[in-house]
Amino acid sequence: MSKRFIHVTALILVLMTVFSIPAAAAAASVPSPAQPQSDAYIAAYYASIISQSPGTVTVSFSTYGTKTMDTIGATSIVVYKWNSTQPVASRSSSYTASMLGHNRTTYGNYYTFSVTPGEEYYAVVSCYAAKDGGSSTRKYTTSYTTAKK
Repeated sequence: MSKRFIHVTALILVLMTVFSIPAAAAAASVPSPAQPQSDAYIAAYYASIISQSPGTVTVSFSTYGTKTMDTIGATSIVVYKWNSTQPVASRSSSYTASMLGHNRTTYGNYYTFSVTPGEEYYAVVSCYAAKDGGSSTRKYTTSYTTAKK
């Protein structure tokens, strides 16, 4: 599949997440074990993993601040095989500036990783928000996906 197709599909996933904010905000008032809890900096956060082309997985994330944040986004994305605790791929905001937005209420992006076709993978995304010297980090573990052959 073409990179353009992957990028458009990942962008659609991010936009779907952004437009679901009102539903997430309404649900946030009723805590449940399946829903991430908000705090003083992060109102909501989400990540997903999909495989659209052979030997790759795409991880997308969205972080929603409680107000306009100085910095918001994700500090790390780590991809694992389903039966392992050893990372097979990762990306860090220390090396990738596009993982964080500045002076925004929400920020999301996506990244594609090379993996072994036919294997199952999941990702752990560290969502982050900071304002006036304070900050919060929340980890989101995605469901599994099988890398296309």
